[in-house]
Amino acid sequence: MSGNPKNSDQSPLGIVAGKGQLPLAVAQAAHKEGREVFIVGVPDETERGIEAYPHAWIPLGKLGATVRALKKAGCRDLVMIGPLARPELSALRLDWGGAKFLPRFLKLLRNGDDALLRGFVDYFEKEHGFSVVPAESVLTDLRAPMGGWTKACPDSADEADIARGKELLAAIGPFDMGQGTVICRNVVLAVEGPEGTDAMLARVAALPASLRGKKGARAGVLVKLPKPQQERRVDLPTIGVMTVENAAAAGLAGIAVEAGGALVVDMRAVVARADELGLFIQALEAPA
Repeated sequence: MSGNPKNSDQSPLGIVAGKGQLPLAVAQAAHKEGREVFIVGVPDETERGIEAYPHAWIPLGKLGATVRALKKAGCRDLVMIGPLARPELSALRLDWGGAKFLPRFLKLLRNGDDALLRGFVDYFEKEHGFSVVPAESVLTDLRAPMGGWTKACPDSADEADIARGKELLAAIGPFDMGQGTVICRNVVLAVEGPEGTDAMLARVAALPASLRGKKGARAGVLVKLPKPQQERRVDLPTIGVMTVENAAAAGLAGIAVEAGGALVVDMRAVVARADELGLFIQALEAPA
């Protein structure tokens, strides 16, 4: 993509890209503000749309090649955005940088996803001099705003489900479990695991209708909140149109996230789809 940066004194923004549309949204926002980008994509994971920008395709495990590519491009700031599937260790093609990091990777892996993410942030910052910045510092309208966004509003039963979901996620946070849960009529229907939010909602949709809501009689709430100890620069909960559609398919009444503690992919489209399906979306005040 061509363009004349307005801020030519800025170094290119490095984007270490996982799955989904967020990496491209960050690149587009940076370019719109006049900042060049350089994107490192993972083959068979990252969207091919990154090829519209300066980029490199580098397999997981080749950390040395990733660092060299980012430094050659002149990057100093990094955004790490988009989920990645946990790799099979036997399938990793390690370069020297990856091989040196492997013992630490294995130790961090035993301590959960949060520890692993913090380990990668430390690797780029402390060992290679980059500054890891949150995606929402570039794409400023990405962070969830406070309050209700939709025509529908939570009723007293929904508020009770939200409160129970908050309590549950706060309790399991230290165990580095998922960021989401589904509560319906004060009953815990599901807790997010490594499979992610969409698969959790599919599990709820497969439950008997007597346990959950349904179209015309919606009940239950998807509550997605950051874990108390997580590295917020790289792993905030994310919702998009698909989240809304999957919540609707599960018969839920709405979705609750933390204001400033969740990323929203295409806010207008998310709100429009929620209104169309009759769901509420509420952004809760962050805990003090």
